Amino acid sequence: MSYGTFQKKSFICPRCGVLANQDWYKLLYDSDDALKKVSEVLEYLAQQDLIFPDVARSKILSSTLKLLRQAFKVPEEKGRELWVALCQPCGSFSLWLGERMLYPQTGEAPPPHPDVPPAIRELYEEARGVLPASPRASAALLRVALEGLLEEAGNEKGSLADRLKRAHEEGKLNAKIYELAEALRLAGNAAAHYEPWKIDPSQGQEDREIILALFEFLNEVTEELIAKPKRLEEMKQKLSGRLREEGP
Repeated sequence: MSYGTFQKKSFICPRCGVLANQDWYKLLYDSDDALKKVSEVLEYLAQQDLIFPDVARSKILSSTLKLLRQAFKVPEEKGRELWVALCQPCGSFSLWLGERMLYPQTGEAPPPHPDVPPAIRELYEEARGVLPASPRASAALLRVALEGLLEEAGNEKGSLADRLKRAHEEGKLNAKIYELAEALRLAGNAAAHYEPWKIDPSQGQEDREIILALFEFLNEVTEELIAKPKRLEEMKQKLSGRLREEGP
């Protein structure tokens, strides 16, 4: 899935996963007028005896102007400008060099579930970022994120396997989602221990799909442990308010 399209008014945000309007801002630009105005201010300051001593005045001015010229000097060839796109709904940004998105480095990984808690979102985004360089590190981070989700859902004690089993027995995870969580746990265990890592996305489409599936699995667990209970509680609050308004 492609999340970003350069200078489009809307695209799928790589942070929130929503097809959203984007505000574009050019970061580097070649502006003679701006440099001229800054130079005039510096020349004025250089003439003020209380700010710069006579001996250092000309040296400070020439050195500062040199640095400014370097700062404002931008390659003129097309595709070398830096841009920021701000997502209107979530407020996150993506950084672009020409038509190539530099940040976030998402690769093919899907965005996190909208209801994922902030601390878990950070782990998820970190896993997405390191995926191109280290699938093994990505899988280990997703396992940590799975632990965090269980803590958020109230299953804090015991091994990860025990906590998953208990969440399943308590009805927080249905049988299908429990199996997905177990697969993620096992993959994370293999990635975190000193043993041969048997999944190599560079070796074929099948292995790449295995890694990408782990992200999907975590999103499914988030839906079951976090999003559904949240929606249920919101519905209960709305119904309770409606009943109080209408009376017995």
